[in-house]
Amino acid sequence: MPFLAAALMVLFLLNPLSSLRADGTIVCLDPGHGGSDPGAVGNGVLEKDVNLDIALRARNLLTGMGYQVVMTRVKDVYVSLEDRCKIANTSGAEAFLSIHNNASSQGGEGTETYCYYDSEEGRILAKAVHYQVVSRIGLKNRGVKEAGFYVLKNTDMPSALLEGAFITNSKEADLLKDPLFRQKIAEGISAGLAEFLRDPGLFSEYISILNPDSSKRAKVAVDFIAADGRVRKEIFEILQLGRHSIFVDREIRSADVSSVVRSENGVAVVCERSMYFDFSGFNGGHCSSGARGLSKVWYLAEGSTAWGFSTFILVFNPQKEQSKITVRLLRSDGHTGSFEFVLPSLSRLTIDTSTLRGFENADFSTVVLAEKPVVAERAVYFSDFKGISGGHASCAVAKPYCRWYFAEGYTGKGFDTFILISNPNKIRAKVHMLSMLPEGKTISNYFGVEPMSRKTIHLNSVPGLQSTDVSTLLYSDIAVIAERSVYFNYNGIKDGSNCFGSPAPLKASYLAEGYTGEGFDTFVLLMNPNKESAPVTVRFLLPGVGVKSIGLILPAFSRKTIQVNNVTGLKGKEFSVEILSKKRIAAERAMYFNKGNQQGGHCVTASRPSGVWYFAEGCTR
Repeated sequence: MPFLAAALMVLFLLNPLSSLRADGTIVCLDPGHGGSDPGAVGNGVLEKDVNLDIALRARNLLTGMGYQVVMTRVKDVYVSLEDRCKIANTSGAEAFLSIHNNASSQGGEGTETYCYYDSEEGRILAKAVHYQVVSRIGLKNRGVKEAGFYVLKNTDMPSALLEGAFITNSKEADLLKDPLFRQKIAEGISAGLAEFLRDPGLFSEYISILNPDSSKRAKVAVDFIAADGRVRKEIFEILQLGRHSIFVDREIRSADVSSVVRSENGVAVVCERSMYFDFSGFNGGHCSSGARGLSKVWYLAEGSTAWGFSTFILVFNPQKEQSKITVRLLRSDGHTGSFEFVLPSLSRLTIDTSTLRGFENADFSTVVLAEKPVVAERAVYFSDFKGISGGHASCAVAKPYCRWYFAEGYTGKGFDTFILISNPNKIRAKVHMLSMLPEGKTISNYFGVEPMSRKTIHLNSVPGLQSTDVSTLLYSDIAVIAERSVYFNYNGIKDGSNCFGSPAPLKASYLAEGYTGEGFDTFVLLMNPNKESAPVTVRFLLPGVGVKSIGLILPAFSRKTIQVNNVTGLKGKEFSVEILSKKRIAAERAMYFNKGNQQGGHCVTASRPSGVWYFAEGCTR
């Protein structure tokens, strides 16, 4: 449950002992110096002594949290740098921290933490420990730095070196003499290590599974297949109208990972995957439903390597045989390119489209053709699109359609909404775009999409659609593919979202994820494409609590927005959503989050249950 997990993370940062247990993960602590090597000496303090005391205190805290702690020394003995690295490298540790205190001929002041040159994982570990220590002891923040220290260069796991305080500074030396101060450093070390080990990489991944059946439990098996060949299977039982959330980082660590979710007892479920990221200037989150089956053909309307965008095509082969893959890209100007790959069995292919000739700086759509049935997705990250950075991801669709329904859309201040249409056919498509406004007013526009090309429509620029909520219905005379992308500044939260429309409205549809805790806003968007009004019941399924229902009448050809945070009894809740209507309607969910160091938003189209779900994308690095 991504948003509950976020809330738990906040509590955890304040009090590491309140966190979830670590289940035996191994950590290596290295108290610097020792024995004949005293380290820094000054103001009545020997560095070797305070380093060891802090490390032993941190060991006690980490052990209490469920970690196994390996120490390079536990008493005042000399251990060579080479032996320290041997101890760490043979321990099975997933993180290494060398604990030191500083010295300077000018006295010096403050706290600094080091990682090895160009070590991404080391920098993440160093940042986590550094932030937690500095926030507790309150000394000058000297920052996270890079250095070639022996123990950082020669350890095999993510490593960092902490310099807590300056022994040569009389005020800081007096602090180091105080056991309560050393305890604060130890608490920062344990909290920082635990933060890193809970999420050791650039991505956090969750899978949420809803059982919409009111009478039967669902028995669900989930296979996690890592790019390095690791496979893990877990089986869960989900109560009636219940939800189960999986923190994938705990299942397979530091890997690109694809997933398959199957019902083992015939009870169909609804499944979504959420990912939160912070890397290379990209910060945000995205969410997508999976594919309900495999196919030899997949389509994606959105894609760009221009405007500061990076686009990746992910293809997952769950078969026991390899499959030849052809990726065909269709540029906006009609240029096409085809690229051949071989995808081994039980593996995933990640294609950086900026490396494909002719598509280094282009807007395009994608067609994936496979020899064997596979599943495909697309992930997009952008660093500075109108001052916005973030990312979004969507599962591909297996066939084009003549109609596409989009419940969500907004063109007000801070929002840019785009409809992307791909025409994979050899003839021109004639498209009617019907825009539905909240009060039931409709606006029609007509345009063509050239063969083997992609068209982008900026809704903010369409006459009559300025500063409004809007749902969109596309009619095409031949089958096409359509997506909607939104780039936003929502109350200071900057990111983007994307999802496919629904090819057909439904009388019953579901959303697995939802949260209204502090820092999270959740909206349910409803679209009635019918000529008559539609009575609608929206049921919020609250795990372990029950069901909260609201009823409404959705006028003909209109759009309705429900801000769940404002619904009586739903503030501060996690939930799933069931949408029931006597007429076929379309529904989506939009979420915006501010988790302090991570801000963003995502959107998902409501779906029907399925016995199997496939996810090509996934990352716990």
